[in-house]
Amino acid sequence: MTAIEEQIKTGIFYLKNKDYSKAENFFLNLIRKYPSNSQLYSYLIPVMISQRKFKEALTHAEILHNLNKKNELGLIYMGIINYNLENYSVALGFFEKSILINPKNFDALLNIGVTFRKLGKNEKAIKYFNEAANVNNKKSIVFYNLGSIWEEECDLEKAIANYRKAIFINSRDYESIHAISLCQLTMQNYLDGFKNYELRWLKNNFESYRYKKIARLESINSIFEKKILIWHEQGLGDTIQFSRYVNLLINLGAKVTFEVQEPLLNFLKRQFNCEVTHDASRNNFDFQCPLMSLPFLFKMNIQNIPKINQYFKCDDEKVKSWRNILNLSKTKKNIGIAISGNINQVFEYRRKIDLEYFLPLSEYFKIFIIQKNLYRKDEILLNKTDDIVFLGRSSQWKNFDDTSAIVKNMDCIISIDTSLVHLAGSINKRVFLLLSKPADWRWSHEKLNSPKWYENICIIRQKNKSNWEDPISELKKKLIK
Repeated sequence: MTAIEEQIKTGIFYLKNKDYSKAENFFLNLIRKYPSNSQLYSYLIPVMISQRKFKEALTHAEILHNLNKKNELGLIYMGIINYNLENYSVALGFFEKSILINPKNFDALLNIGVTFRKLGKNEKAIKYFNEAANVNNKKSIVFYNLGSIWEEECDLEKAIANYRKAIFINSRDYESIHAISLCQLTMQNYLDGFKNYELRWLKNNFESYRYKKIARLESINSIFEKKILIWHEQGLGDTIQFSRYVNLLINLGAKVTFEVQEPLLNFLKRQFNCEVTHDASRNNFDFQCPLMSLPFLFKMNIQNIPKINQYFKCDDEKVKSWRNILNLSKTKKNIGIAISGNINQVFEYRRKIDLEYFLPLSEYFKIFIIQKNLYRKDEILLNKTDDIVFLGRSSQWKNFDDTSAIVKNMDCIISIDTSLVHLAGSINKRVFLLLSKPADWRWSHEKLNSPKWYENICIIRQKNKSNWEDPISELKKKLIK
């Protein structure tokens, strides 16, 4: 082993331990001594990408390519960097140049597939993923990507088959295990789906189990008088939707503390005969359980989904106050809408509807947008019309007590799949839910009857992916009728 190879081992140690700052400094120092050693750049560049130092990484990727233009690695890194910068067409160009040098480069073929998928060209993405699998069928990531595309295309059987291939290659591929669980839940295979869903804590970028020193609730047997902490784990809508299981625990005689997000605190305190808090860290408990593990413990199936026996209550004073603030129409029906959600949500692109689709409805209804933020395109359109009221600018809107009061004052709610649907459903307000194709697992899919989470909901689904014209047309007919 040469002296430089011996030194590189130290840098690799830093890299494997994710000590990126030390790894960067180490490889930069070596490059000053050996500026023509391409191996050093191949380690430095991913270190910089991991720190999102894309400008510096691109400079070193260009140097790597110029050191040996017959090697495709520099081009692949330039593609990866541009992909991270969301320059997808530029990234694709670099990846395609790299396979001109080496048509059998697995990483290049995989990244072309990933980029085509990002550009919405799934047919081409599948072609390149299959080519990557032909080069190396021992990499689970290619089958995970194939599974996710077939899931997006609503072919869940093919999706599950590819996820299973990924797991066969790597039994610890928790991304694929989680993905299978979502497919199974969509297909109403709740027994296997919730069992696999319990492994979500091992998935990358997923919130860890919150409390380390409290025993986990593993059974609902013998919990009478036991002090049990139930804590929220995902979105506000999830907390409202699955809170129905808290009452089941209370009915079994457990002493429940329900830890919820702060914006929901006052609203949910009114609904449950137990302690509701946004910080349970100082209390002592016999057991803990994340809220969305309760369906697994209660062995949820399509027949035993708990109904809302008593609708959630709003603050009457808030309802009266918002009635004055809103300036409701006396000649038209008043409708609340939500057209986009959390921009950081992984599938946000599926559930975003442009505001222009709703403009024709303003002829018949007074429309209020009940969400905090809008995409720039919708803001521009909103500034050109006086027919739609955007409540996100209201300084009086502070928490879900306010949101529930606003919803209570509406004649009905129209929404993509956000917490507004669950809030409206929980207080017995008529809801029209506009669902993408594919939809989130909790709403199943069009070939199966949707789980009856709420009695007052009308679901209108996309018939063709990314096409909102047909659902909006169907909605308009239902509203006017």
